[in-house]
Amino acid sequence: MKYYDKNRDYKLSGNNVVDDFIIYTQKNDNLKTGRIEFVSYDQFENIEFLAEGGFSKIYKAIWVEKHNNKCKTIALKKLNNSKDITLKDLNELEIFYDYHSRSSEIFGINEYFNFHNVCIINYYGITQDPTTKDFMIIMDYYSSGDLRHYITNHFYYSWYKKLIMLISILNGLKYIHDANIIHRDFHSGNILYNNATSAIICDLGISKSSIAADNSALV
Repeated sequence: MKYYDKNRDYKLSGNNVVDDFIIYTQKNDNLKTGRIEFVSYDQFENIEFLAEGGFSKIYKAIWVEKHNNKCKTIALKKLNNSKDITLKDLNELEIFYDYHSRSSEIFGINEYFNFHNVCIINYYGITQDPTTKDFMIIMDYYSSGDLRHYITNHFYYSWYKKLIMLISILNGLKYIHDANIIHRDFHSGNILYNNATSAIICDLGISKSSIAADNSALV
């Protein structure tokens, strides 16, 4: 099923909670990053289990975008027992949308794209396992994993590089706070190693946004 408006069309899941959220984010014409889409499960290949947490399982997969012949390695976060998904289960995606929406308004499009667009993990949308009916969040995959494991496995990582990485983490945390978002579960396991000078903040599932607290559009 597709949803059409005057500016674009996009696929929906058939679940009212998910679809209302997708339509809500897609209506923001000022954002290129932050809008959420539904992606058919058959667009993912070579799905490989990576890890399991208390409420989800993480997979690695190849996203085959058949419409433009491009492939991308991504991570899929399966939400356990999410067949009857609630808006609370989508908090991670709502925080992601709120962050980009608020940052682009506060700092302007140019500064937002140059700095604020690169400090938290990128979410692309949501898909659904056709067997279990559980929903899965689509996000960027980082082969080096989280900062805790990276530094443990690279014992001789220099202090200079650690300090550069610390600056990147502090900048990311500042940008999140500037957007009136509190992470509430901030530790090295929720920071991904991107490269020698860049860290990515992830796992926004229990974060809190002042926008979400006041937002009645999805209720």
